[in-house]
Amino acid sequence: MRREEATVTPVKEILVQEVARLSEEDAQEVLKLVRTKNTGAVTADRPKLTREELIRRAAGHPGIHAPDPDAPPFEKIEPIETRGIPASQMLIADRR
Repeated sequence: MRREEATVTPVKEILVQEVARLSEEDAQEVLKLVRTKNTGAVTADRPKLTREELIRRAAGHPGIHAPDPDAPPFEKIEPIETRGIPASQMLIADRR
């Protein structure tokens, strides 16, 4: 066996090792994500949803309301200059 082959680990093996470290609850969340990934892919038989179809499906869920089709579009907001660190950078720094 060449030295290079011994140090290369296939992605699926790494994935198995990482999932083994998860709690049961987190592992179930990953499993659900993988199953969604496998069944939710855009294919020739399952084309990407149109905006109208997506709104129609979302409107069927409680707590989600379809936007008024006659509502004016959102106004473009220009950012303003302020002192200090931008909030987005502070949020990212806090997450690290």
